[in-house]
Amino acid sequence: MKKIIFLTLCLGITSLIFPNVSVAQQIPLFQYAVKVVCGKSDGKVVATGIYLTAINVHNPTEKPLGFRKKFAVALPGQRPGPVSKFDKGKLGPDEALEIDCPDIMRLVESKKEFLKGFVVIESKVEIDVVAVYTAAGSSGQVESLHIEPVSPRRLGGCPDLVVESIEKPIWDGANHRSVIRATIKNIGNASAGSTLARVIDPTTPQPTGAPYNSVSPTPALGPGDSATITFYLPYWVYNPDVTLEVTADYKNQLPECSNQNNVKVFEDIG
Repeated sequence: MKKIIFLTLCLGITSLIFPNVSVAQQIPLFQYAVKVVCGKSDGKVVATGIYLTAINVHNPTEKPLGFRKKFAVALPGQRPGPVSKFDKGKLGPDEALEIDCPDIMRLVESKKEFLKGFVVIESKVEIDVVAVYTAAGSSGQVESLHIEPVSPRRLGGCPDLVVESIEKPIWDGANHRSVIRATIKNIGNASAGSTLARVIDPTTPQPTGAPYNSVSPTPALGPGDSATITFYLPYWVYNPDVTLEVTADYKNQLPECSNQNNVKVFEDIG
């Protein structure tokens, strides 16, 4: 009877790094602080005129996402102003919305004609945030226009890729090759960008002496997401037994919670 042994070389240490955080939690990981100037100025702080800010938020992913926003008022004279509570929002795949001055006034429940500060947006994944600033003088017509993409700051957390499983190889007779499938999972609490995974057959050397190997791309993975990727080796890997080693992010391109848990070994007796 054939015996399949799955051996994980290195155990994840996510629980040690984040003892109170579940990877399933929808915690915000990216924060955008967008400068806002809204309303009619009397010229005491900024030039006399009417100022408007429109913040465009776009979901660049293929999945629905939620985000939250709040407003921090900035007062003159080096005085901090009030900070509103968080207000939730959501976007479907590739959808966009706008946060404008009336939205901000409602958020802070302000009856003032002029308001300055920051809209703070937080999201679990990286999104597109662009601010559009316009100002008008006594004519009421637009006299200045400025568009500014807002870069995120990472609040914390990190991705962590592991090889969750390796399927038993199959033979592709039409193309004379072995097919190996492995599932890569992000067990961290931050999104992982696209990486490269590799399978090595340490028992079968090439003419150069290096072991046969195959590299396959791993798509971007959000926290808790996984993807099954496929490798090909140009021979039947059972000789008569098989040992395969799969490494997630084998080039170490991704800053991870741990780089010590990226490898998994599959062994089977032929």
